[in-house]
Amino acid sequence: MNKYIKKMAYDIPYAIAIVRGATQNLQLYGKVKFYKVDNGTFVVAEFIGLPLESSFLAFHIHNGNACTGNTEDEFANSGTHLNFNFLEHPLHTGDFPVLINNGGNAWEAFYTDRFMPENVIGYPVVVHEKTDDYHTQPSGGSGRKIGCGIIKKY
Repeated sequence: MNKYIKKMAYDIPYAIAIVRGATQNLQLYGKVKFYKVDNGTFVVAEFIGLPLESSFLAFHIHNGNACTGNTEDEFANSGTHLNFNFLEHPLHTGDFPVLINNGGNAWEAFYTDRFMPENVIGYPVVVHEKTDDYHTQPSGGSGRKIGCGIIKKY
């Protein structure tokens, strides 16, 4: 059995983020689990209540410290993409593959060697309203933040 699948199936995650939707997306809810594997992290994300307008949605770890904000951006305090190594997008520490929206639901799992779970505790996970084009600087043209959750040790 692939060691990443085994990790997800049998281990308790090192960290988790519970993602909740912005005022216009209150139905959005998600869990993002972070498992310590080798020299990196296995990430498992599941979402329900995604807006049906986009088939692909950007999904990142940001460098802020809260899922709060203002009238223009409810999650303004989530900051910008987490970028420990000061690289251009899409090589930021917090850049993830896009979520594939299936009728308002999404599930994905992937391995990254860009961080260990303990390095991202306290940072927000953010879901955006549009896809990530993986080249527009600095954020991939992903649009408004529609969901946010802080990563906490499990």
